[in-house]
Amino acid sequence: MSDYWLSQINPYLREPPRNSVRRSAYEVEINPWSRRGDVEAALFFRGAIVSAYGYIETILGEICIKASRLPQYAVLRESFPHSADQRVSFLRRAFALDPLREYQPWATLFLDQFETHGELRNLAAHAYMQVLPNWGVTFRDLRRDGPAMINSRSQRMTIPELEVAAWRATRLSRLCQHLVNRLNAAEILAKID
Repeated sequence: MSDYWLSQINPYLREPPRNSVRRSAYEVEINPWSRRGDVEAALFFRGAIVSAYGYIETILGEICIKASRLPQYAVLRESFPHSADQRVSFLRRAFALDPLREYQPWATLFLDQFETHGELRNLAAHAYMQVLPNWGVTFRDLRRDGPAMINSRSQRMTIPELEVAAWRATRLSRLCQHLVNRLNAAEILAKID
């Protein structure tokens, strides 16, 4: 049996400095009302979300690059995608053509889920996070829409809701891994060395 289940995070966690009001050494905002367990759980779940989406976006980029090298997708190559939205659009078009068409049902399922949770990915990656007891986690940031419009975003989640979001993000990354494993096994995409 692997020692995976025997290893815990606790040995790696630092204690906050003595005589500090911080409850956790990893608390970004110094807030005397925060509880250590809440802060560290929120950071852990936020990290899981950011890691899952980092993996997914890297794989999306790799699939785009590999597909763009195939002659069947030359027509799509003129608009090589750089943002996540552009990559999703590129891949939807690529999976509508042979030889990737066979994998379109899995790709559509994955891409639909990815688009549905894009806002959470952006908040987890870029927003300010405040953790309060009996209140949960609040993500806040300012977003620019156009040259003159600034929008304030705020989303509150309880720690259990954040855990579910992290679980869903990691499930989505495994769905992505399943899709790319199928593509790699079929040896459809161009090799990149």
